[in-house]
Amino acid sequence: MPDAKRRWIEERKRDVYHRKAKALGYRSRATFKLLQMDSKFRLLRPGAHILDLGSSPGGWAQYASERVGSGGVVVAVDASEMKPLGLRQVRLVKADVMNEGLELLIASVMRPGSADVVLSDLAPDMTGKYEIDHDRQITLAKRALEVASTFLKKGGALVVKVFEGKRSGEVERRAEFLFRRVRKVRPEASRKRSSEYYLVCLGFRAQ
Repeated sequence: MPDAKRRWIEERKRDVYHRKAKALGYRSRATFKLLQMDSKFRLLRPGAHILDLGSSPGGWAQYASERVGSGGVVVAVDASEMKPLGLRQVRLVKADVMNEGLELLIASVMRPGSADVVLSDLAPDMTGKYEIDHDRQITLAKRALEVASTFLKKGGALVVKVFEGKRSGEVERRAEFLFRRVRKVRPEASRKRSSEYYLVCLGFRAQ
C-alpha cells in the first residue's frame, strides 16, 4: 500500500469527528462543522427552507433536514449523483453550480426569494497546487453568493466556505455588501491543517 494512502487511513482512524459521524449515522464528518455553526448562530429552525450547494455526500443536507423537520424544505444541489436521504422534505437537484442554467433548475423546486438559509460547502477537485486550488475555490464561493442573492429572502442567512489566501478578501467584501453582519468562523471540526474557514452571513439585504 502506498505511504500516502496508509497515512490517510491512519488519520481517519484517529479522527474523532469521523468516528462520531459513523457512530451517529451521518454521511460525513463535515456534518459537525454545520452543527457547530448552527449551535452558535441559530441558523436552522423548524419549517425553514434551506438551499444546500455542493451537498454530496449529504452530511449537511442530512443535518439540515433534521433541524427543519417535516414542515421544512431542503434543496440539495450537486453535480454528482447523491444517494437519496429518503426524506420527504429533501429535494435533490443534480447540477453543476457553474452551469448558467442553474437558477432555472433550482427554481423548479424552490421559488426565488424564498430561502431562509443558503449553505455552501463547495470545494474544487484538489490539484495539490495552492494557487490553482485557491482560485477555483474562490470562484465557487463567489458563485454561491450569486445564487444566494437570487434565492434568499430578505433577512436570510448564508454559510459559505472560503479558502484562506490572497483572493479571500474578494468574497468577504462582497458578503459585507450583501449582508448586514458577516462573521469569519473556523469550526472546531475543521481539520487543523486546512486553509478553509466559513463566512456566516446574516441579514440579507434584498436588492
